[in-house]
Amino acid sequence: MIGINRLNDSAYNDLVTSERTLAWLQDREGASVWDNWHVGYRDVFILDSQNRLRAVFNLTEHDLSEAGNRAELKQLFLRTAKAVDSDGDGLPDDWELLYLGNLSPKPNEDADGDGIDNFTEFAFGTNPTDPNSYTFFKPSMVSRGQQSFLSTTFHRRAGAVLDYFIETSPDLGSWSRGTTEIVESLPKIRFDGTGTSEVTSSLKHANDIQPNGFLRVRAVPR
Repeated sequence: MIGINRLNDSAYNDLVTSERTLAWLQDREGASVWDNWHVGYRDVFILDSQNRLRAVFNLTEHDLSEAGNRAELKQLFLRTAKAVDSDGDGLPDDWELLYLGNLSPKPNEDADGDGIDNFTEFAFGTNPTDPNSYTFFKPSMVSRGQQSFLSTTFHRRAGAVLDYFIETSPDLGSWSRGTTEIVESLPKIRFDGTGTSEVTSSLKHANDIQPNGFLRVRAVPR
């Protein structure tokens, strides 16, 4: 999501962006974003994952202080964002077409021969055709009070296509997610075109997997 301010309204940028994480673009001479997009004042352009225009919702005509207008806008977003998986293989059509060119590749196949299957590449935001595109995981110790907690920072698919589970093990043999409490940071959206966000998950109790312990992340189709 990105907001675009009119050419002569730069004085109001701070009013919109203060204490918010909205990506905000100030139009300028030469760029003429408003003219090129053919937008009107307070238009909301809703694009799909391939940047195709699906709807225009004007906030002057549809005052969001009215519940019916909020519900209508929400449904426009949800319908546009819904992932389509026409062959039911766990890989959204848009992702397969973007990276692999067709819908025939399977989740357990390894298109680039790097040892990472297509499903894992999708789940953690890497390129399935580039063997040098690596899954990002950063282990660390997080301090809270007098104790240190094992944590991991990773990139996960944004949205509601997959569920992610943090599992723990004392020996890399048996894994569990049922009794371990996890503290997870708020997702940080990555504006890099991969459709992923960055999160950090850490143990809530320092003795969950003492004296030695391991964390792993599992992605499961919803």
